[in-house]
Amino acid sequence: MENDTDFDWHLAIDRNFGEIERIVMQLYRLAGITSLAPFVATLPRFLYCRILSILRPAEYAARRLIAMAACKLDLDVGPAPVRGTADPSSPPRGEDTKACERSEPDEVGEGASTNPRLPAFRLFDPIKPYCEPWLTPEQIAALSDPVYARWFTPVRPPDEPIKAGALCRRIAALRHALVELDAYALRLARWRARRHLATCRPKRWWPMRPGRPPGWKRRPKTALEQVLAECDFLARDAWTSPDTS
Repeated sequence: MENDTDFDWHLAIDRNFGEIERIVMQLYRLAGITSLAPFVATLPRFLYCRILSILRPAEYAARRLIAMAACKLDLDVGPAPVRGTADPSSPPRGEDTKACERSEPDEVGEGASTNPRLPAFRLFDPIKPYCEPWLTPEQIAALSDPVYARWFTPVRPPDEPIKAGALCRRIAALRHALVELDAYALRLARWRARRHLATCRPKRWWPMRPGRPPGWKRRPKTALEQVLAECDFLARDAWTSPDTS
């Protein structure tokens, strides 16, 4: 990227928005979600896993799209609070990051959904779990157990029905984040402004977790891999570039 002023961020946001929206529509078709049936009770295991393999990278791409919009769109963040004073619209100190991660629908913006069954889209990546690189004494003792097959995951039938309510709500939340992109971006921009002014003590400094997001490929071949790689690169560049708004 030659210069931040030579790059059309609005065009990049619009292009990736359209790509993610097409992916969301694909998820709706795969899950059989319609306006008359917004939630599906069960799905076959193979279809559930297929949808989840698309939904998870799409969520990471959407979070990076929101981060790009929060940094590069002309949003009315409002006057910054004076240091040492409490902003009545801000969560208490120490709960700022937690509230931004939760992002309740009634706090996202005007016109946001108030349906309690629809969870709000997370603005922050989930914390990457790190397991201990060593085995516990119980696991070491179990290695000599003749019944070693219990360590393997049992094979489950692909047509086994799985409850899909939570999966449908995640798809709906992703769709709602695209519809209310400016509102979600404004909330993240306000958190970023408070962080730069040291008016809060966030537990996290970036909305993106370290490393590459799930589904990222060095040489993307599908539309989902392409949009995820582009959004990840642009979001990290937008978040680290100086705020010129």
